[in-house]
Amino acid sequence: MKLERAEPHHLDAVLELVRAFHAEEGVTLEEERRSEAVNTLLNARHYGYIFLIYAEEGLIGYLVVCFGYSIEFAGRDAFIDELYVIPEARGRGAGRAALTELSQTMQENGVVALHLEVDRSNDRARCLYREIGFTPRDNYGLMSLSLV
Repeated sequence: MKLERAEPHHLDAVLELVRAFHAEEGVTLEEERRSEAVNTLLNARHYGYIFLIYAEEGLIGYLVVCFGYSIEFAGRDAFIDELYVIPEARGRGAGRAALTELSQTMQENGVVALHLEVDRSNDRARCLYREIGFTPRDNYGLMSLSLV
């Protein structure tokens, strides 16, 4: 497994994977907004990075990390916004390897904490995240307010 930061010329490949992930997860987003969001991350690195996940057979997924800053964690933090591995490549450790490599890469780049959200009913993913070292923050729950 290899993790590679996506570049602007990867736009079409990334969008294909994002569409598949959104369809699987029931994420409703207009195509124009999806394309703009992906294109922004590919071109404005201060917001975050998109990483492509490769295995021997080629491109099998992607991972998106977006940057922030935390007083509580005393530094730059990052939120894993999306992680997707194509169905036929699941169960072989690609997600685990990508998250492990991402953790190391982010640490080397001054990120002091990684955050993610996971569906409470997705026991497989929750188990994986715990095994890697993510811990639930039982006294906290992610809340969102859409401004668009």
